[in-house]
Amino acid sequence: MFHETVTHASGESRGNASESHGLLLLRRALKRGHAIEVTPAGGARITWSRMGHGGRALLRSITLAPHTPVGILTDDTVQDLNVIDTAANVRYGVRDGRRIITAGLFEVPALTTARYRARSLVTADRADRVRLTLTARLGLLAREHQDTDTGLCACGQITARPATPEEAHSLTRRHREAVAADFVTGLSATFAAAVAAS
Repeated sequence: MFHETVTHASGESRGNASESHGLLLLRRALKRGHAIEVTPAGGARITWSRMGHGGRALLRSITLAPHTPVGILTDDTVQDLNVIDTAANVRYGVRDGRRIITAGLFEVPALTTARYRARSLVTADRADRVRLTLTARLGLLAREHQDTDTGLCACGQITARPATPEEAHSLTRRHREAVAADFVTGLSATFAAAVAAS
């Protein structure tokens, strides 16, 4: 599900990470106090400093880039994904011989369902219960906290008026790291169990 890039003393290592491994890395980073930033593609970057020889701080990172980036999340897509994420009983169903997503009276049309599946925004267990993927959740968070023309976060939660573009960038980065930490903390045990079982 993710391309994983790890920076270390010898350079970089590249590999693949499953959704459950990606979630494990995010939770471990949170416990260790590492900075987490989400990416618009539906990935994340974990960074931390480590003391090297001579007392120099060395920056280390783990980058998770989704195999299938989430792409542009339109308002309609965000609305659908929010219903899928919050409804109690979301499943695959069939309408006119084609697979759809159902949540009570709410239905995602067949073509849209196929598009969400192809973009890896949703997945289902063996009982056809549908949930958002970690990639979709990260992409939604990044969309909510994208840059504005002023260099501040679009969410409107930063009320300070930075004096320079550098200060705006620093404020926004710290805000996004705090939001990402809250996101990882807020992931439910039900979601974690579903990811582990997939």
